[in-house]
Amino acid sequence: MEREPITDPIIAGKLHRPPVDRDHVHRPRLLEQLDLHRRRPLTLVSAPAGYGKSVLISSWLESCDISSAWLSLDKNDSNLRLFISYFIAAVETLFPGTCRNTQNMLNVPDLPPMPALTSSLLNELGRIERAFILVLDDYSLIKETAVHNLLSDMLKYPPQSLHLVIIGRKDPPLPISTLRARSIVTEIRARDLCFTLAETATFLNQLLGIQVDSATAAALEKKTEGWVTGLRLAVLSMQHRGNIDPKLLEVQVDAQYVMEYLFNEVFSHQPPEVSQYLLGTAILDRFCGPLCEAVCAPGAKPFTCEIGGWEFIAWLKKENMFLIPLDAENRWFRFHHLFP
Repeated sequence: MEREPITDPIIAGKLHRPPVDRDHVHRPRLLEQLDLHRRRPLTLVSAPAGYGKSVLISSWLESCDISSAWLSLDKNDSNLRLFISYFIAAVETLFPGTCRNTQNMLNVPDLPPMPALTSSLLNELGRIERAFILVLDDYSLIKETAVHNLLSDMLKYPPQSLHLVIIGRKDPPLPISTLRARSIVTEIRARDLCFTLAETATFLNQLLGIQVDSATAAALEKKTEGWVTGLRLAVLSMQHRGNIDPKLLEVQVDAQYVMEYLFNEVFSHQPPEVSQYLLGTAILDRFCGPLCEAVCAPGAKPFTCEIGGWEFIAWLKKENMFLIPLDAENRWFRFHHLFP
């Protein structure tokens, strides 16, 4: 008996570009950088939670003169069949029927070998003559190695019409150093996304609807280190207290708001041994590997984690966990002022 074709339901809302808020700060320095390297195959936007990654790209697409498609990913999309189905669905919002052969390959119970899938998809994308941008948002939620291998293979021979944008809270397991050496990737990171003093002042003025003096803007920019979510939480804290006088605006962001955000967006997703290290090192103004081990000694109550201090720091780097280096040798570090 012939087996039924495999079909996965597509959630149409995941193919919609997120709207740009009315209080969005126009950032020409970043938009110019994105425009300048638009002919490169890949743009990587990698930064911790709350740095405005998706908003930046959404606002860029609003001003772009070429077509674009958007795909918001979640952890379920790690399945290779489902990932390619969504990838094709996003492309076909612009070019219907383009990837019909690859889609047919997905509709059988047993997927063809990866080289066959990759070749089919690349060939069909290669037939598109009109330039377009495809955004993969929240790509850091993808865990399946097969998906990463698919994109890595695609970037070896990228279609000339496609500019791929990958957004995530950490670097994807792609050959980024090789792509960087070949000058085919544009990287936007936390240091680029941090608000400047002028952007901080503009953001505060727009959000509050009143003029914020330069001293207050500078104090908040220093306290939040340009972290846009930190700025937003500072304003919410002020509004919660019923005080919207910028001259009386406290530069201390409400710890409750920050901790609630970080717990929901960051801490609650970490493995227990990492959470123990995060709690243990939160008291430190600066730290190195041995110091992390000293405050989180294995077997010492309540800490029972068995990873080493340098392993913990390597994990912080890999996960983009609000880590700031303090020397050129990468021996000493601190957390973002609002992180612990």
